[in-house]
Amino acid sequence: MNILLINPPWRYLYGNYKPAAKEGVNMPPIGLMYIASYLIKNRYPGVYILDTEVSGYSIDKVKEYKPDVIGLTSVSPNFESACNIANEIKKHLDVPVVLGGVHATVDTMNAMKQCTSFDAAVFGEGEETAKELIEVIDRKSEYQDIKGLSFRRGHEVFKSAYRPPIENLDELPFPARHLIDNTKYTFSVTKEGIIPLTMMCTSRGCPYECVFCASKTIWGKKTRFRSAENVVKEIEEVIKLGIKYIAFSDDTFTLNRNRVIEICNAIISKNLKIKWQMMTRANLFDEELLELMKKAGLVRMSVGIESGDPEILKKIKKGVTLEDITNAYRIADKVGIETRGSIMLGHPYETRESAMRTLRFVRGLSDCKQLYVNVSTPYPGTELLEMARRGEGGIKLLTDDLSQYRRYGNAVVDVNDLKRKDLIGLQKLGFWMFYMTPARIVYNIFRAGIVAGLRNAIAFVRSLIS
Repeated sequence: MNILLINPPWRYLYGNYKPAAKEGVNMPPIGLMYIASYLIKNRYPGVYILDTEVSGYSIDKVKEYKPDVIGLTSVSPNFESACNIANEIKKHLDVPVVLGGVHATVDTMNAMKQCTSFDAAVFGEGEETAKELIEVIDRKSEYQDIKGLSFRRGHEVFKSAYRPPIENLDELPFPARHLIDNTKYTFSVTKEGIIPLTMMCTSRGCPYECVFCASKTIWGKKTRFRSAENVVKEIEEVIKLGIKYIAFSDDTFTLNRNRVIEICNAIISKNLKIKWQMMTRANLFDEELLELMKKAGLVRMSVGIESGDPEILKKIKKGVTLEDITNAYRIADKVGIETRGSIMLGHPYETRESAMRTLRFVRGLSDCKQLYVNVSTPYPGTELLEMARRGEGGIKLLTDDLSQYRRYGNAVVDVNDLKRKDLIGLQKLGFWMFYMTPARIVYNIFRAGIVAGLRNAIAFVRSLIS
């Protein structure tokens, strides 16, 4: 049985910022790689991955795999792309087509109703549901007894019971990296230039309440952790593949301090030659922990800022203060870790005054070296979407067209005295204000090597003037 898993294109979602997004950044489809490895482990070796962002897409390319079943993943903004691919497949191939990924979880029934080319949609954690679905398709049986599945019967769509999360994540096989060309996934890394990377996920779930995030809808509020031993085994496998850089995709890597210490001590004691980056919260690390992480290979970290206005931080339930943020970046810079931050413009209760307060705050945050300036976007599965539908905090939702839900070069909300065009303009202003300082210009040109630095700088400027 041949099973083809397709990752639809996504880089177009960056709009006029696509040149910057494209330069030296390409992340592997780790969700599909987890599904693939689980199916292979459970007696279905004929699994293939087609990442259209890397390999391109055509129906002839799909036919080459001679698939018996096809799965597509999607987030909400590129659901339209996934639907278009599914529609074309149905015109040429008589095979079941299944939707999975974030959008299938946060908006299951609407996804099935909006795109009739999907025979089923996997919601929630996908590995066990995908295995049972493939078994049913293999036997040509009915779908109705599978938990975590929406399915079509005639013109009606049904939704089964929710599947409980996998408690022991150590039981999952490592992502099927052998199904992709790992050399095509690259990142611009400090002092290394643009090099191959892979992604790793060592936990699932988030206990926090940020209104703009759908993580708790996707994974649940309880955080489940892989053991330090299991994580280090995967790192060893990654090194054997010749990959020298890992991007950990955990929502909050340092949530369990003792486990981080175990991981780092094991990397050091085994003398594993690996560099890595992670994401965390401003109030969940200290200098001692960062020193150990640096010794174990940490070179870059991202900390969510979201707003430079203390009242906005409270309204979006961020759970940190401006003092926490300032101190976090000071510590990271002292230890010698490259720092990245992210802000959003257009939160509920936002005004032009509070947005400018945010831009001035991050410009003055000298210990932060790089910044993502996002337009706040109310994605399905978030509390923010419900707030926008209610008009809470002066926010007004302008469209339900998910293809417009892009954080770069677009806005789907007005909020108080800020119109859509104002938010788009403030995003561009934010990038100029942050990066056009002498210290950051010099740092970002030379940090990864002069060639990579100039390539990144040219792509960045192209994005801003387009």
